[in-house]
Amino acid sequence: MISSRLLAGNMFIQVTSRAAAVFLGLIAVGILSRTLGGTGFGEYTTAMTFLQLFGVLVDFGLTLTLVVMISEPRADETKVVSNIFTMRLLLGAAIYTLAPFISLFVPQWSDTVRSAILVGGFAYLLSSCASILVGVFQKHAVMWRAAIVEFLNRAAMVASVSVFALLSPSVVSMVAASVIGNVVWLCATIYFARPYARVGIAFDRSVWSQAARRSWPLAISILFNMIYLRGDIFFLSLFRGPADVGIYGLAYKVIDVLTQLPVMFMGLLLPSLVADWTHGRHYEFRDHLKRGFDFFAILGIPIIVGAQLTAVPLAVLIAGEDYVESGAVLRVLILAVIGVFFGGLYGWTVVALDRQHRATIIYGVTALLSVVGYLLFIPPYGMWGAVWVTIASETLIAFGTFALVHQTTGAVPNFTLAIKALLSSIAMFAVLVAIHNLHVILQILIGGIVYLLAMIAIGGIRMSTLRELRPQRIAEHRTD
Repeated sequence: MISSRLLAGNMFIQVTSRAAAVFLGLIAVGILSRTLGGTGFGEYTTAMTFLQLFGVLVDFGLTLTLVVMISEPRADETKVVSNIFTMRLLLGAAIYTLAPFISLFVPQWSDTVRSAILVGGFAYLLSSCASILVGVFQKHAVMWRAAIVEFLNRAAMVASVSVFALLSPSVVSMVAASVIGNVVWLCATIYFARPYARVGIAFDRSVWSQAARRSWPLAISILFNMIYLRGDIFFLSLFRGPADVGIYGLAYKVIDVLTQLPVMFMGLLLPSLVADWTHGRHYEFRDHLKRGFDFFAILGIPIIVGAQLTAVPLAVLIAGEDYVESGAVLRVLILAVIGVFFGGLYGWTVVALDRQHRATIIYGVTALLSVVGYLLFIPPYGMWGAVWVTIASETLIAFGTFALVHQTTGAVPNFTLAIKALLSSIAMFAVLVAIHNLHVILQILIGGIVYLLAMIAIGGIRMSTLRELRPQRIAEHRTD
């Protein structure tokens, strides 16, 4: 079971490395949006979103299943990892091959979008094989390895899009740049996983059977999850032009980045939750869950409050003056972050409790209501209809999964730290209003410092906690 200090330290490493990766990612988005223009970036976003929908089928719930299976006592990690990796590889090859053919049945899309889907399928196959191995790093609490891998992926992506922007600035070539980045990702991930599990091709019937049995409820839940998460851009591309998709897609890129935070944190926390619940340590289970709630409250509330002043200048900084409207969209869409964070917290907890079969109903109802909402509100209201349906969907998932966890465990959140985070965010907002003429990067840095100091002043964050996050503390716990 991972200790609180090790959990905090790994999160420090992940957040720090994620910040570097996000910086590189935003550079790549800036190059893409400026090079391709509104229409081209919209076509790029449409193709990538379509492939992400197929990615749900490729995932088949195997990512979470791998973490659970290798976290169990006496698990043969190399055997489990190699078999599930092989399942992912074969499933991905089959499904991503179908994607270009299915795109032919969408008459609203251009040939450019279809060509981008054809090339992008290979990129997504590589990324799906790499991403499933992150569970090895999560289990051993060595996410610094995953952080290095992600940084290498983003650096290769930035280098590739920069070259293509100069030599061949087209939608398809920019998609090809992601292939190069993902080749680096997969190779580096396999290399860094070697001390814990040597990845190979394996066909063990017992492992395949067990993984499939555990994964299919997760696969259905993730499919429903992706319908309400990615349905907005898909339906927007059917009823609006690629320029609108590009404006909305840039705002959603920020949400995409933030959705990785629950994955990072819960990937570290899941093995402890599984062990606590399996061994009947209910007090420890509720304590870990409380820490998760506090973490997302401390992180999510200032993001939403700060975005009300920084969203527009941030969008312009990333993509240029043509994307001012993206900032306005982001200012509202950012409200979905609370649903994303707490839906991630309780959604992953449902897996730890082995209640994913019941959660499928929650995800299914939300997906159905979301599709109805997109069909009702996108035709008349365009991207703004997509914004509000997305916010409603994320909120519904958060409440639904919380209700299931509460019904099973009796755990309830403590709002003390959330209230302190809100008060500190209000203080931050007041300072941001006073310095609104400064460059947006300075606004974000100063706002973050003010928020941190305010949290320390009112006891929301203790200095002892910050000392635990120092990188040298983590070195003591490395197992390699």
